[in-house]
Amino acid sequence: MKNKLVMILVLVVIIIASVALGAFVVGPKFLGSSEDAVKPHKDGPVVSIGDFTINLKGGSYFKMNISLEGVDEKSAEQLTAKEAFLRDRVISVMTGKSVTDVTTQEAIEKLRQELLTQLNEVSGQMVQNVLFTTYVYQ
Repeated sequence: MKNKLVMILVLVVIIIASVALGAFVVGPKFLGSSEDAVKPHKDGPVVSIGDFTINLKGGSYFKMNISLEGVDEKSAEQLTAKEAFLRDRVISVMTGKSVTDVTTQEAIEKLRQELLTQLNEVSGQMVQNVLFTTYVYQ
């Protein structure tokens, strides 16, 4: 009787240890690890690159003011130093756009992402967000 009790106790300990080990090893793959968690947005310095008035295809015009949010404090200095190149890239991106490319919320977000990609190419990944502070089309 005593041997049966010891065997059952050993089996219970082995089962508990196996479940704990399995949860430790396999659990993060199914539940996601803390490394996969979304990092909170850390506000960076904001640098204005000014007003833009662009002639759109079809005879419309578009006026906007753009500010760039840098990735860290050092980025403000670098963005300011590259302002002419950043402005040139904005104008290049906007050339050839029509009024339908700037009117809907989806179009605005698409434009924001396109500008973010292009401006990061110019700045060496120093921009974390493109902010439209004025946005008028006619």
